[in-house]
Amino acid sequence: MNGSKVGTKPAAYRVRNQMNKAWIGVDLDGTLAHYEGWTDGSIGKPIEPMLKRVKKWLRSGKKVKIFTARVHGHGGGFQEKLIKKWSKKHLGQELEVTCVKDLSMIELWDDKAMRVELNTGKLISLRPEESAI
Repeated sequence: MNGSKVGTKPAAYRVRNQMNKAWIGVDLDGTLAHYEGWTDGSIGKPIEPMLKRVKKWLRSGKKVKIFTARVHGHGGGFQEKLIKKWSKKHLGQELEVTCVKDLSMIELWDDKAMRVELNTGKLISLRPEESAI
């Protein structure tokens, strides 16, 4: 065996390799940038607490990607250019932009996401209006 088969690497190697590719996804509209609804596709002003958090991650060597539906489908290339220009201006570097979640994503920061406990479906945090349910 030459070890080229999928799954032949030791588990520790696969986990370490996965962590080397690890990234944090940060939603753009309503999470990283102020959002009042779709108009002309322009990007709002930065949300300072989130901007500071992302800058801290970047300084510590973490990989951060902007995770947004803006780049899904037609017109995604134009939006990607706008987002990269925005991130260069406000974060000091162009971040990768994606709308695809992969196995290397370790966190997602999003104003719409709800966190559930692994393999149970139980909510870990609730929106205030759901806490009484």
